[in-house]
Amino acid sequence: MEKKDRKTGILEERDRKDKRMDGWKESLPSNLPPIQSSIPFLPLGNFPTPVQRLSNLEHALGFKSLWIKRDDLSGPLGGGNKVRKLEYMFAAAHPDGEKKKTLFTIGPTGSNHVRATAVYGKASGFRVQCLLFKQPPTEYSETNYRTICEHADQIHEVKRMETMFARYAYEQIKTAFGIGEERYFIPAGGSSPLGSVGYVKAVSELKAQIEGGILPEPRFIFVPVGTCGTMAGLEVGVRLAGLRSHVVGIRVADLVVANTWTISRMVQRILRLIGAVEADNINPSDIELWHGDFGEGYAIPTEAGKHAVAIMAEHESITLENTYTGKAFAGLIHYVNARRHSDEPILFWHTYGGAQ
Repeated sequence: MEKKDRKTGILEERDRKDKRMDGWKESLPSNLPPIQSSIPFLPLGNFPTPVQRLSNLEHALGFKSLWIKRDDLSGPLGGGNKVRKLEYMFAAAHPDGEKKKTLFTIGPTGSNHVRATAVYGKASGFRVQCLLFKQPPTEYSETNYRTICEHADQIHEVKRMETMFARYAYEQIKTAFGIGEERYFIPAGGSSPLGSVGYVKAVSELKAQIEGGILPEPRFIFVPVGTCGTMAGLEVGVRLAGLRSHVVGIRVADLVVANTWTISRMVQRILRLIGAVEADNINPSDIELWHGDFGEGYAIPTEAGKHAVAIMAEHESITLENTYTGKAFAGLIHYVNARRHSDEPILFWHTYGGAQ
């Protein structure tokens, strides 16, 4: 009897959340300007990224319809979710006719974002400065760190994340007062309203693939959540595109960074940026984060995450890693099984940024 009541409660909560999201979608203006023309961007990536059915994993996991959006193939100098974000921030850093600024960004020593900023920034003619804090070493993070060192013009390192954010604020203050060279600041993970526009646009790309019959409309879209920008962009994009898909974030960073309040605030800022000024009633209860696969800390591998990396490689020959995408795919498996959605279309948005 207790098990039945718990299941009923879960279903009722899901229905309440769906109704809240319907009300949010209806509140959005229908005449929003096209994102592609209203906000400048600098083309960097190879889009659209492909969608692929994970047929072998469907059989292994007992799922009926499992798909992956291959943003690991998003760019010629390395993939990942950062390429879509950097297209907009690089354009803002270099308006037409102005001298290119130095880019200044932050992250852990194995950051996909810092790697992408350093590689694509150098290729685009920027000087890149990085401020890094030390993360637990893994094979992939050490590879990222070496790439950062090869492409960045200047690297500063600190031991703690808190120290990094304090130093970042200090550097911004210096620039605001005209001390030193002029720099364009890119936040951790590229997570800003402007960067997140890349993922609003990405949902239009996904919708075209759905309408083209490449995949069914997903019941759920799963994505790792670190600095929140990718999920916030997807949340906005799904509703502006008129999709019924429900975005579920798998938390892979500390709660102080990755939380529903931060995501909902980012969603509101994105909506204002693209002209949806009427839609300012989004609250944290409209956002769903799965916390069960974070483990003992940021970048500390979990057994479930390592298993997810292994089965994706074994069954589909697709590379995940232990900090973000391995934990996220493990969370997908646990969520789908716990909520009994294995017979519905599921999409995993692959954000790994390894070099191609």
